Amino acid sequence: MPQIRIPRRSLLVAVALAVPAVSIADELDDIGYRTLVERLGAAAPTGAGVGLGQVEVPNPGYGPNQTNSEFAGISFIEESGAAGTSGHATTVATRFYGRTLSPAPGVTTVHLWDVNQFLFSGYLKQGTASPPASPPAGLRVFNHSWIGSLGNATADKELLRRADYAANAFRTLWVVGVNNGGASVNEPLLAGMFHGLSVGLSSGNHGHDDTGANTDAPGRQKPEIVAPGDFTSFATPLVGGCAALLHETRDTTPELAANNLADLPQVLKAVLMAGAVRNEAWTNLPSPEVERGVTERPLDEVFGAGVVNIDRAHRIYTGLEQDGDSAVPATATLTAPSWDYETMSGSEAYWHRFDLAETADEVSICAAWNRITPTTWTSTTLPDIDVEVFRIDAKGEPVTLAGAGVGVFGGGNVRSASGVDPAELIHIRDLAPGSYAVRFQRVDASPVTTRMAIAAWLPESGDEPLVGDLDGDGRVAGSDFGLLLSLWGSSDPDGDLDGNGSVGGSDIGVLLANWTG
Repeated sequence: MPQIRIPRRSLLVAVALAVPAVSIADELDDIGYRTLVERLGAAAPTGAGVGLGQVEVPNPGYGPNQTNSEFAGISFIEESGAAGTSGHATTVATRFYGRTLSPAPGVTTVHLWDVNQFLFSGYLKQGTASPPASPPAGLRVFNHSWIGSLGNATADKELLRRADYAANAFRTLWVVGVNNGGASVNEPLLAGMFHGLSVGLSSGNHGHDDTGANTDAPGRQKPEIVAPGDFTSFATPLVGGCAALLHETRDTTPELAANNLADLPQVLKAVLMAGAVRNEAWTNLPSPEVERGVTERPLDEVFGAGVVNIDRAHRIYTGLEQDGDSAVPATATLTAPSWDYETMSGSEAYWHRFDLAETADEVSICAAWNRITPTTWTSTTLPDIDVEVFRIDAKGEPVTLAGAGVGVFGGGNVRSASGVDPAELIHIRDLAPGSYAVRFQRVDASPVTTRMAIAAWLPESGDEPLVGDLDGDGRVAGSDFGLLLSLWGSSDPDGDLDGNGSVGGSDIGVLLANWTG
């Protein structure tokens, strides 16, 4: 029999249910939900119209207590026969779609599965020649607050390939919990997914080892994101509820609804990871020496990309898709929190550009992509993409930031170059004013294309451009004065800083008034 179970110690549901209400309310504060509601008011998404899937270990049943007032108005579809009731499933459900305890109180349709039936005849079809089944109409997000193994590497790898195939083919985001306890070991199922989003605890009290031998490409970092909760079982559905809000946002925002790429799981994964909050202790261990700012470990060893924050993720998502280019763009392509999508071939490079008029406390860029899994289930192809930030010099050429001093960036990483993780993360602190380019370089030569999502958390671009910055380096200095003199006496609008129709002495006064040195 497969070894499938709820994460260690999360069976103590009475402890979680006894937490004071103020603590639960703090969870919604901690994930940016209250900020989102305050910012958007009545327009804030609730998860309305988004179908969810909850997969549970029977204990003794596999469903939540459907008479609980937290689930008023919800239609439950029991996909594995009579669900019965589980205390664990009930607490998971309150955080996933509960009326007062989740970030997605507007959800009205939830599909329930017994995990054993889900893995085999009910959905993934493990051990058969059949591909996974199509999900029920409208289902967008699966929650898996359980861990386990089928008992051997071959079976585990096939099941993970099937899960990744289903997530990709049917555009569903799978949020999956890791084990509880800081010294615990993670099981391959389902945290070993490439396409899922693995979730730990913002307290750090969870398993945070790399994927092991029972997975393809061992050594991938887990978890990928964290959330508040007493156990990972109850942190995971908070992330799933946030994903439901993004799906509703997609349905109700005309520009997103018209974009057939916006609901891809790697897009939502990149958006959630880029928007995560990281405190000063967060680090992906960039080199401090000659290659300062370079890392091969894109995530924090314990906290992944950081604490999920739905307000920041929503800002990125509604920043809409912004197109990059195959060469360094001549002007900024990223001007605010936003995202992008690109099909990448072997050895291909893709670029974005952004400008900073003043020092940025934080710049965060995440790239996430899928592996390619044929339905023979016997092989898989994982593309390898590196991400690096460059500064644009006075000649418009990209210059590496690797090894640059604290006068250019205060901390964090400017290059992310894992050889196994299906995501790379740039997190730069105190980045100096200037013009920057971001390169996404596929470093493997495989002819198989992959679909890559990019999400960027940048300072809002509401500020006016820095007047007098003629060379676009984010400063007004001697090089700009030289450019102004070269335009002397002309009507060139670039040098006509005061708008009087000609370049002359008054424009020098404007330039000096904005001098930064």
